[in-house]
Amino acid sequence: MAQPKENLVKALPFSEVKPAKDFIFISGQVGIDSLSSKLVNSTFKADVHLVMKNMEYLFQQCNLGFDDCECNYLPEIMDNYTLTNQIYSTYFKADFPARVCIAVADIPAKANIEIAATALNHRSSSIENKRVIRRFLEEVRSGRSPEQAALFMADTVLAHQLNAEGESTVKRTPSDYTEHVKEFLSLYGNFQFEITELIAEDDKVYARWKQTGRHLGTIDWHPATGKQLIEISSVVYRLEGGKIVEYWIQIDRLGLEKQLK
Repeated sequence: MAQPKENLVKALPFSEVKPAKDFIFISGQVGIDSLSSKLVNSTFKADVHLVMKNMEYLFQQCNLGFDDCECNYLPEIMDNYTLTNQIYSTYFKADFPARVCIAVADIPAKANIEIAATALNHRSSSIENKRVIRRFLEEVRSGRSPEQAALFMADTVLAHQLNAEGESTVKRTPSDYTEHVKEFLSLYGNFQFEITELIAEDDKVYARWKQTGRHLGTIDWHPATGKQLIEISSVVYRLEGGKIVEYWIQIDRLGLEKQLK
């Protein structure tokens, strides 16, 4: 059944914005003035601009923008398809999103056009945590800027060493970790550091990397040989408030021992 003109969107049983894990869903927007809650419905061009402005406002409330989204729009007729595209395209700076356009016989509140959107929430915990760990590994653990550890680590971090011969836990501070990486540089030289896997879920990020350097210092009682050394490590990081608070690290110790002999 068609909606009567006075039955405005705000009276209907849905949320305008609904976050769901890594995504933000924006319900269909029509040309309603946010101050008066009245359908403007002056010209089709004005309607499209108002719809896009309403969507832009909702995106901004989520710290997002049009370039993060996928849009679906429903015009009442296809006669204004070209005009809609001309207006719609002015709101995007990067590549246009995926889109669906379906002409319909009637739209709630007797509007001329309705547009809905889905956006990737870059500030969701898993995506943001993955970004933090990537930067931490590329900037700090890689040996490029170990002194920046405090940007990514809490004041005290629980470091769990997962070795077959026995597990242990130590407390690290950002300054401790800086010295830890500097020690790697003294043992391996300016090593190459490659992230080979990075997976995030909720407050944890799994990382695996390959470190390639030279045997320049005494490691596990083996004096320097100058030979190439490759270290493969896997770590699970736990973050709170955008910083590392705990991690579990496992190193291919047998593989390293075979290279040292």
